[in-house]
Amino acid sequence: MKKFFLFVACASLFVMGAKAQSVEDLFKAGKAEFDRYDKLFGEFTVANQQNPDAPDATVGERAQALMNGFDLLQKALPLDTIIEYNKDGSPKIDKKTGKPKFKVKYSKDIVGLLSGHINDVLNVGNAGLMSGDFATSYKAFKFFSNLVGSSLTEGVQFDPQTLADVSFYEGYSAYQLKDFDGAYNAFKSAIDKGYTENQVVDFRNSCLANIIQNYCDNKDFGNAIDYVDKAIAGEPSSALMYDMKGYIIEQKDGLDAAEQYYEKAVELDQTFPNGFFDLGRVLYARAEKIIDENQSATNAQLAPMLLPIYDKALPLFKKAKELDVDGSKTPQAARFVDDLEYKLEILRPTK
Repeated sequence: MKKFFLFVACASLFVMGAKAQSVEDLFKAGKAEFDRYDKLFGEFTVANQQNPDAPDATVGERAQALMNGFDLLQKALPLDTIIEYNKDGSPKIDKKTGKPKFKVKYSKDIVGLLSGHINDVLNVGNAGLMSGDFATSYKAFKFFSNLVGSSLTEGVQFDPQTLADVSFYEGYSAYQLKDFDGAYNAFKSAIDKGYTENQVVDFRNSCLANIIQNYCDNKDFGNAIDYVDKAIAGEPSSALMYDMKGYIIEQKDGLDAAEQYYEKAVELDQTFPNGFFDLGRVLYARAEKIIDENQSATNAQLAPMLLPIYDKALPLFKKAKELDVDGSKTPQAARFVDDLEYKLEILRPTK
């Protein structure tokens, strides 16, 4: 996993909204959190210069202070409207709009604090990632992702590669925490933004497999199907997605019901070993059922029923074995090939 350091250029930020109460309290509390962050970061910087190999003991605390500050000041900013009054106590009226005049008291300071700490969100994300504090890095990168596109950052131009990197490392952090749902969404976002490094597609697919497995383990097939159907809708030409749906249907209704999805996987991708292997399993299980239902039958009696199935299944397992060069995806394919070749030799009449 390569190291990365993210920085963004921030334009002036300004948001106006509805009136509320306690703007002064929110501003003071938010500023105090940013002050706490700045103090902690300064102490860390000095300590790191003195001993670069020392563990970063305050990254979690820095992240919490920073995000608290953002939360409080984002709440304060739209509330900073002070109505101007005449000496007689009546509100001053704007002649153009006919509405009461107002001024702001804290907005300039709030905007300065917010825009001045955008990069710090990425700093704590980086620090958490490098120190193995994935809870902190996930929190920071997810926070930054939500910040982008919000009213707070309206008009700010972010580097597209930075945004893609943030999404990937958000997903990577969530993956380490086994938050596969959060990781899947972040990896998908990274891919949508053009990210292609660090086996991002494999990470995304692993997340999807874990999510589906969890649903199936809990017999929650409805949610499993909904999840994979959404994945298929976003990637309709993916053999893997159909193979995963086949797996769900297999757990729910058996191999025969799953056959159409494994067939679709083979149809979509002739280089996908799992599709060939799983379709072969359907046929092999069908033959085993015939044998179980006809235990007193001789080989000669079974041959007409089994040979067509074995003849169709064997090439599928051979193809899976051929495509899976290192045997990591369909390790049992070789065993099925040997077994079927032996059975065909016994059942096939000699000329």
